[in-house]
Parts: sequence; structure tokens; C-alpha cells
Amino acid sequence: MSFHPLPSRRALAVAALVASLLLAFGAGSAQEDPEVPRDADAILDAMVENLRGSGQRATMHLTVERPSETRTYRLEIVSDGTERSLTRVIEPPRDAGQAFLVDGSELFVYSPRLGRVLRLPPSGRSDGFLGSDLSYDDLAGDELRDRYDASVAEWREEEVELSLLPRTGAPTPYGELRFTASLPDLAPLALDYFDQRDQVVKRLRFSAFETTPSGHRVPRRFEVTDLTREGGRTVAEWTEVEDDVSPPERCFTQQALERGCDE
Repeated sequence: MSFHPLPSRRALAVAALVASLLLAFGAGSAQEDPEVPRDADAILDAMVENLRGSGQRATMHLTVERPSETRTYRLEIVSDGTERSLTRVIEPPRDAGQAFLVDGSELFVYSPRLGRVLRLPPSGRSDGFLGSDLSYDDLAGDELRDRYDASVAEWREEEVELSLLPRTGAPTPYGELRFTASLPDLAPLALDYFDQRDQVVKRLRFSAFETTPSGHRVPRRFEVTDLTREGGRTVAEWTEVEDDVSPPERCFTQQALERGCDE
């Protein structure tokens, strides 16, 4: 039987030093770009800005898949790139005229059938948009900054992942969110929603990126999968996009819900 002597303390120290240098190099390589912020809140801000871009006019095609049916919508969206957006349903005819106004924490809905504007509470922003797996907050991203505390969960070679934990009293059913972005541009790639038992219940994936004239790398396709039910999926795709526009103030009024802002 051969005998293998134990390594000396000096050898162990050298090995530990080499390992620490390798780990430091591996962890730091994703952060070498001086343009990438180190603070989790600053990273989250950049990710949200890349999620919604700047002022925009666009058409959105929304497909809601269920085991028994598939529904499709065509919508017109106007956004100022901050916390205000107006969305109107154009097709199908039975839903045409419905409109949704997000103004900061406020959400207003116009129903042609009722002929009036309804104000929904802040908690209503987490509801499914047009019965889809996509919430009003998913479209805007503001609740990520308003309701959660961010920390860096992991740096990878080409990605950074944030852990978002709800603040005390925040109106959210989730126990944690994991938000992943590419490096160094911090374009959003994925958002996973965990329940209070640390189980993933919803997945949001971003793709079809385009860079706006102002430099935001914005996803034009959202795919949401509801993991709590079989066959629940929603796909939203933006087309006919005008970026870096400045919509008039009349677009973000309750009157625009009923009449639109181009009249």
C-alpha cells in the first residue's frame, strides 16, 4: 500500500490563495465594465428602464392560451416612458373600446358596456390583464421598485440575478421574485415569481430585443407561463413601435379612456 503524505501548511495556504484568486476573477469578470452599477437598487432601476424604454406609441398583439381556447387581441399603447400609459383594445370587436389608464399607482378602466370609468385599487394592478397571465404591473415594472427590496443574488459571466423580497405591507401575493438581466447592458431576460413556500408559480421571459435611439435595449416579446395550471400561457408582442416620442398630456386623462388621445 502506498503512502501519500498530507500536504504541508504552506501548500494548503498556496492552494487557498490560488482558489481565492480564481473565485475573485470569476466573480469579478462580470463586473469589470465600469458602466455596470454595483448597487442592487441602481441595477434594478436600469433593468426597469430597459423593460419599458422611453416614450412610446405601439401596437401590441396579445395571445392568451388556455386548454379549451385561444384568445387574441390587438391593442394600441401610448406611454410616456415613466409611470403613465394608456392602452385601448382595437380587436376583437366584442372587446373593442375597453381602455386602461395607468397613472403612477392609480389604475382606471373604461368599460363601453357600462359607459363609465372605474378606478381599481392598487392591489388590482396585480390582476390578469384582459384575463391573461400578464398583469398590469408586468407591463410597467414599477411595482418591482415600489414593493420590493433588491439584493444581488448571483453574478454570472454574462448575467446578473437580483433577489426581490416584498417590503412589509406590500400588496403582493409573492414571497420572492428573481429578476435576471444580461451584462453589461442590463436588459431584462427573465422574471420568476415564487409563492410563500418558495415554489415558482409564474415565469416571465423576455426576447426580441431592440435598441431605442435613446439607448435602451427593450424586449418586444413577453412570454408568461402560469405554472399553477396546465396549459396557461400568454404571449405579448409589440409591433409598429415608435420610440422616444413625447405623447401629449391629454393621452393620460380619464377623458382619453373613452375617446382616445388623438381626437
